[in-house]
Amino acid sequence: MLLTIGDLIDDVLVRRAGGLERGTDNAATIRHARGGSAANVAAAAAASVATRFIGCVGDDPAGDALVRRLERAGVDVRVQRGERTGTIVILVDDEGERTMITDRGAAAELGAIDPSWLDGVDWVHAPLYGFSREPSRSAIVEAIERMPRPPARVSLDLSSIATMRDLGAGRLQTLIARLRPDVVFANRDEARCAGDLGIDLSSVEAYIVKRGGAPVVVSARGDEVHVPVEPVEGLIDSTGAGDAFAAGYIAAAMSGTDAADAARAGADLARRALTELGAL
Repeated sequence: MLLTIGDLIDDVLVRRAGGLERGTDNAATIRHARGGSAANVAAAAAASVATRFIGCVGDDPAGDALVRRLERAGVDVRVQRGERTGTIVILVDDEGERTMITDRGAAAELGAIDPSWLDGVDWVHAPLYGFSREPSRSAIVEAIERMPRPPARVSLDLSSIATMRDLGAGRLQTLIARLRPDVVFANRDEARCAGDLGIDLSSVEAYIVKRGGAPVVVSARGDEVHVPVEPVEGLIDSTGAGDAFAAGYIAAAMSGTDAADAARAGADLARRALTELGAL
């Protein structure tokens, strides 16, 4: 079973019809969707592997609705309840690039995790967002440290250069040392930030760097492979594409596929996400 731990959040997607003019009305397409990186990975992977999600949502109708949506995707949902459900406003431009304005709300309030929620887990995936604040940071670290290694495996998504910078080099390196991830995912900007911060990822079994339309760089066991990605026709929104990649990669890797082929599976699922508004 794949377990993802982190955010389940209400996404407010704003796809602008043109430029953004300050001080007046701007036409846009706006809709609500299930969001949160960990929840996105769980939903995208659920069609291929048994999947569980752990997180914290508000004790409110928004939290109830998000839990129901994730359950309808086939995910075993285990949530704690906090004060109010988090919200992210996502501005999507004409090229599909997104800018996020984030209020994590209850997602940052995740406390100590019931050990029974970890039963039957073969792989744990944790986006860096969940480590940005306490108490969620300690709760996730402690849960992962309780997992038997092996057979369980762990993946970490660096997720956000803003979160990486806020954590700082020392705290981020300590976090990696404690989690001992088997796989680390990053996009081009996050990989560059990790290099600028001097983060040592030499102990990681597979370091996967996504580079948009350029080949994915897979560094595994001392070898580097560049995995081509097919061009995307009808690109609409990059929201959740990285999460879809992680879901495709992990599902393939759990079936015994090697890192390069798992990256191909991840790229295939990410390509699908790019042609839809919001995460899969």
